Amino acid sequence: MLAGIDLGGTQVRVALARSDGRLLASVKTRTHLLGTPQALVDWAAAAIDRHRGREKVRSITIAAPGPIDLKRGVLVNPPNLPWQNVPLVTMMWRATGAKVNLANDADMAGLGEFHHGAGRGTKNMVYITWSTGVGGGLIIGGKLHRGGHGTAGEVGHMIIDPNGPLDNCGQRGCLEAFVSGRALQRDTGQPASELFAAARHGDREARMIVERAARYMGIALISLTNILDPETFVIGGGVSRSWALIYPTMLETLRSSPFIKPARRPRLRRARLGDRAGQVGAVEWARINQ
Repeated sequence: MLAGIDLGGTQVRVALARSDGRLLASVKTRTHLLGTPQALVDWAAAAIDRHRGREKVRSITIAAPGPIDLKRGVLVNPPNLPWQNVPLVTMMWRATGAKVNLANDADMAGLGEFHHGAGRGTKNMVYITWSTGVGGGLIIGGKLHRGGHGTAGEVGHMIIDPNGPLDNCGQRGCLEAFVSGRALQRDTGQPASELFAAARHGDREARMIVERAARYMGIALISLTNILDPETFVIGGGVSRSWALIYPTMLETLRSSPFIKPARRPRLRRARLGDRAGQVGAVEWARINQ
């Protein structure tokens, strides 16, 4: 048996699967109800034990928000959780006896979409999660690419304009500082969900702001295409629910590059797995690393 744990600021999901990756059970709870890392570990271990039957769970992957220390298996200081330097791998291993891996949540969502979602059938894919923040996962040659230090795929911290607004990372003009839900709320004074709803209902100013954000994302897609030459971009996260608003502008911007000829222009797809992408990818990573 395998298990995947998707740790988010709002929800925690646990999925169990056969050794071939076929999902058998999935449970979730709200993160704030757990309160502490130990409570998280206890709840996840109990959920795994309850659903494994007589089978032994051999491999577990925890998908968690960065920054994380992959070598030590430590959750460093996630922006949406009040936890610091938590040795999650050791804690989960002690609770279950299984082999445990810690992985970036965007990487795992990308891996899930690659194997079981909108990226199926490709070999080179860039997954972008566009929500409160902007993250990414890279699939190169059919394998997850994590870079020399495990931090590849930080799409949100590509610099679009060095004179742009200061981002939380300390850089100026990051993509995230222009298009994230947090940035849109900063600029408009209303939650991004309300902004997109207003745009859907015909508010002209809201639509202009949304289209501007989509154009910035399209500019990022041009740079990523020139660097990585992917076959497919898969866009997930909360903003992807407004696909009809963002897709035309992203595609138009990508097509505007005279350097990216149609023969090598990537496909642009909406993610298919929704909130399940992280746990599906975590199970897949547990399968690969069992």
